[in-house]
Amino acid sequence: MPPLPLAKILNVALPSLSGDARAVVDVLACKNGLLPPAGDVARFLGLRTRHQVARTLRRASLPPLEELAAWTRLFYWVLQWEQTGASLLALARQSHVEPATCYRLVRRLMGQPWSRVRRGGISGAVLRFRSIWSENGMHQLAIQPYLQAAARQEAARGGGGSFRPDYDIRAVRQPSRPAADQLGRPRGMIASRLGIAGYPFDVGIAPDGTAWLTRLHAAVLERLQVQPLSSTGVIRVGIAPTRVIISPSGERAWVTNQFTKDVAVVDLSSRRRTGSIAMEGDPLGAALSPDARTLFVTTNLDRLSVCALTDNGGRIVRSTPLPQACTELCVHPAGNRVYAPTWKAGTILELDARSLSVTHRYEVGGQPLGIAISADGLRLYCGNEHGWIDLVHLPTGKIVRRTFDTPVDELALTPDQNVLYASLRTAGRIAMVDACTLACVGTIETGGLPRHIAFDRLGSVAVVANEAGWVDVVR
Repeated sequence: MPPLPLAKILNVALPSLSGDARAVVDVLACKNGLLPPAGDVARFLGLRTRHQVARTLRRASLPPLEELAAWTRLFYWVLQWEQTGASLLALARQSHVEPATCYRLVRRLMGQPWSRVRRGGISGAVLRFRSIWSENGMHQLAIQPYLQAAARQEAARGGGGSFRPDYDIRAVRQPSRPAADQLGRPRGMIASRLGIAGYPFDVGIAPDGTAWLTRLHAAVLERLQVQPLSSTGVIRVGIAPTRVIISPSGERAWVTNQFTKDVAVVDLSSRRRTGSIAMEGDPLGAALSPDARTLFVTTNLDRLSVCALTDNGGRIVRSTPLPQACTELCVHPAGNRVYAPTWKAGTILELDARSLSVTHRYEVGGQPLGIAISADGLRLYCGNEHGWIDLVHLPTGKIVRRTFDTPVDELALTPDQNVLYASLRTAGRIAMVDACTLACVGTIETGGLPRHIAFDRLGSVAVVANEAGWVDVVR
C-alpha cells in the first residue's frame, strides 16, 4: 500500500511537519481535499474540540482547516488532469460539487482560470501555494524530503551490520504457559457487546486477561475488562493507531501509528506511552520475535524493517523492499523466519529473520491478507480477499485451499490449535474452520465489519474488534 500520489504532493508542498499537524494533512490527502467535519478531525487526532485543531494548524504555520482543504482539492484536481486528462467538470460531478463552485475556487486560489492552471501543472500549483503562504509566516519548506529519507535509510542500513538477534527460545526467560490439556476454545456464542466509537481495528489480550484495543480514528489504545465487558481507560498513543503487539509478560505493548510515522512503546502497568521508534513511512503491521527483543514492522513505503528493541524505544537496524506491504505479518515460533503476505502482489514471502533475504515465495494469487501460523510451526494460514483460505504445509510447501463466497480478511488460531477463526468483513460474520481440514464447523453472526480477533491464554474467551463501532466477547 504505497503512499497516495496526493500525499506525496503535500509532503513536498508543506513544511516538514510532525505529530498532529502532519496527521491533519494526511487526513485531507486521504479524502482528496473534501473537508470532513472539524469535530471528526478532532476525534481522529485524539483532541477534544475543533478549536484545538485550529490551534494545531496555527502553531505549524499552516492555513486554517477550510483553506488547507481547498488547496488540497486544487492539488488533487490538477494531479488528476495530469494523470488521466479528466476535466474539472467531470471531477466536480464525481465529488458531488457544483462545477461553478470549483471554477471559482480555482480562480480565487490561483488568480487564473482553470485553463491556465492546468497548463502550469502540479508544480505550478505548488509554487503558487508556497509563494502565498511563505508571505504569511510559513517557513522552511522542504522540497527534497525523499532524498533525506533515502539518506537516513542508507545510514540505518550501514549502521546495522553488527545486529545479531538471539533466536534460541530456550535461552530466554519465558512466562509460564498453560499445559496443553488446559487449552481450549470458545463455544462460538456472542456473550456480550460494548459500543465503542472511533473505528475499532486491532485487539490483543494480555496474560492477565485484559484486552487492549486500537481505535484507528480516535488516536488511543483502549483498555477493556472482559468480564464483565467494560472500558476501563484509554492511553493516547499517536495518530491512527493500527496494530497492537503485547509482550509475552504483558507489561509492555507496541502500537503502529500510521499518521505519526512511529511505533509507540506503551507501559501497560502504568498505562502511559513511554517512548517510540521512528519509522520511515507509515507503519502498518508488526510482529514480535519469540524472545521479545526484535520487532518486525511493515510500512506504506513497501518495506519490512527490523527494529532492535530497548526499554523505551528501539532503532531500525535493517530493512528490505517488500512488494505491496500490508497490515499483516507473523513470525515463525522458532524465530528464524518471517512471513509477509504481499496483498495485491498475490504472494506470501518467507524471509530469513536475520538477513531478511527471501527464502521461499508462495504464489497464492488473489489478494492475500490475514495470516496466522500454528504453534508447532508446521502450518501457515492465509486469508485472501478474493474469497479463500490457504493452508500451507511448511515442511513440504503443499497448499490446500478452502473457498468462500466472500472476502476473507484476518485470521486467528484458537489456543488449542484446532479451530481457525476467519473474519468475513463484508459479510458481517466470522467463520470457524477446522484447522486441519479447513471444513467450516460454525459461524458467528457479528454484523457490522468484524476485523481482528484475539483469544485469552486458555482459549475460553475471544474478543472481536468491529469497525462498525463495537467490540464482541465470544464464549
